[in-house]
Amino acid sequence: MRYWTTEDRPAGEQFSYWREVICEAFTPLAAELPGARRTGRAHAREIRSWVRSSRLTATNCAEVSSATQLITHGAAEVRRTVTDHVFVNLQISGHCVGTQAGRRCVVEPGGFALFDTTREYGLEFVADDRTEEWRCVSFRVPRARLLPLVVDLDGATATTHDGAAPGMARIVASTMLSTWNGLDTLDPAGADAADTAFTTLLAAAAGGTDELRDTGRAELDAGMRAAVNRYLAAHLRTGDTSAGAVASRFGISVRKLHQLYEGTDRSFSRTVMALRLDGCTRELTAPARTGTLTELAARWGFADLSHLNRVFRAQHGCLPSEYVDRGPDGACTPVPAAVRTGSIPGRGVTATIASRP
Repeated sequence: MRYWTTEDRPAGEQFSYWREVICEAFTPLAAELPGARRTGRAHAREIRSWVRSSRLTATNCAEVSSATQLITHGAAEVRRTVTDHVFVNLQISGHCVGTQAGRRCVVEPGGFALFDTTREYGLEFVADDRTEEWRCVSFRVPRARLLPLVVDLDGATATTHDGAAPGMARIVASTMLSTWNGLDTLDPAGADAADTAFTTLLAAAAGGTDELRDTGRAELDAGMRAAVNRYLAAHLRTGDTSAGAVASRFGISVRKLHQLYEGTDRSFSRTVMALRLDGCTRELTAPARTGTLTELAARWGFADLSHLNRVFRAQHGCLPSEYVDRGPDGACTPVPAAVRTGSIPGRGVTATIASRP
């Protein structure tokens, strides 16, 4: 379990450090003390604050305590956010006034509300008069896990769920507390089961889809796998699609990422390779093609041209340089060497993608 506290910092540095802590422990955020805009002394006072954080599998769990302040996830913070999550904040002491998408909610102790990191939101935490602190248990759930399970996820944020009232909200609140208090005692299988159970209960409380009652592990994994595949397709040429980077992006372990593809036609690595090959193939058959095959291989993440050639031949039965026109039966039709290489008499041959007439 990770732990951050301001109490081992000089008083004049505590609030500055606290602003760094909440970004590291949760998501990009900005914090402001009462009267900071009027006095311009946002960093000048001490602030007793701490965060404890640990994770199940996909869901990260934390408890946080601090003083009265406004915490915002504004336009600048949304742009800096690299992972899409939904925060479920269960108030323990003090209260919180939350805003998102034009809605405003007041969350008292025992209640909780959801906030989506893909859009701006604000959290005004107000300390308890007696203790001069507020406390909150916050679960960070990958947005992709909730999307197939909630009818209107965008409309479910900044809405108070009363954990003291009978119904699903009470079950979710008690589940959060029991999970958080027993987190250190769970083995990997127990943590995985608790994660799945919490996600399903939360979806029911937030307005589950008709399919939610039939949702089991296979459906949850299928939804997550589809989200991963969409991410891969969008970031093949511009992002890090290694297993570690993708797992981090979706808030799951590398082991869990590979498990998502067990029992399917392709493993994770083969899925990435197939998407790269599909991109190359589309580019080869585009009406206007320019550049060398070596450049094509580099654009789509192959180690070199020989790597692309091996993968391409295994899939299509021919080399990329031969893949220009295909016969009626779908087989490759080799292209004359002078055409596919763009060779010029007296010069060395450089493999190129010949342009269509």
